[in-house]
Amino acid sequence: MRLEHYNKEYMVRLRCGDDFNFAIPSAPTYGNPTKPLDYRLPLPFEGEREPSVKSPFNYRGTMVGLNDNRIMPFESKVERNAELIFQTDTRIVDIRPQAWVIKYRAADGEEKKHIIDFMLTEKSGRRVLVAAKPTLLLVKTGLASLLLYMWDQGCFAGIADDVNFVTERYASDEAAYNAGEIIKARRLRNEEEHQVAFNMLKHVRGPVRFRALLAGAEPPALRRIALWNLIDEGRLRPIEQGRIEDNSIMTVTL
Repeated sequence: MRLEHYNKEYMVRLRCGDDFNFAIPSAPTYGNPTKPLDYRLPLPFEGEREPSVKSPFNYRGTMVGLNDNRIMPFESKVERNAELIFQTDTRIVDIRPQAWVIKYRAADGEEKKHIIDFMLTEKSGRRVLVAAKPTLLLVKTGLASLLLYMWDQGCFAGIADDVNFVTERYASDEAAYNAGEIIKARRLRNEEEHQVAFNMLKHVRGPVRFRALLAGAEPPALRRIALWNLIDEGRLRPIEQGRIEDNSIMTVTL
């Protein structure tokens, strides 16, 4: 977040009546997970092609999967955002970047290869290959047409049950931010705080701002984690799409 964004958030919170205490607490207040955090070494990447660490053209890096503790690289912001969002989708049980080298025969008869960005496995066992690209690049490279062509050729038979693609419309920065908060809340979940927040929602009637649900919490960080867990469970939802912040209007769906 840029400095001016921090300044704006600070001024908005002052206007909304938030109290600020800059004293350093005597003990950590960020999280108090019921289940101790697991700091195992991450498992190695298992894909067919490991992207280079640096590039002058696009956004690259790695993250560790929440479910399987395995390294997952990405080589664009759309891929990075998609990886975060996929991890919060309860239908998906396994995410494999760069999972398959798929051979196909081009229109001129030449045999070529393509490595698709993700292999997703759902709870039902259904497997979906997903290309994650910005819309402009998807159109410019003709990737959408290529995937349809490969599907018609039967190139995915025995590998996946479907093929799809995601762009920055699905893998937006706002959706990725929300997914990151959910992933953090899952790791820091405290059952006692979760029950307190859940009982509080039972008495909420009508729309409510996120910040109002933090009232009386000490420290508020633990209540915030519990609220994000409730968002993850679908018990608390924003009225509008976008990044969920303290000023967002929420609705209770118990």
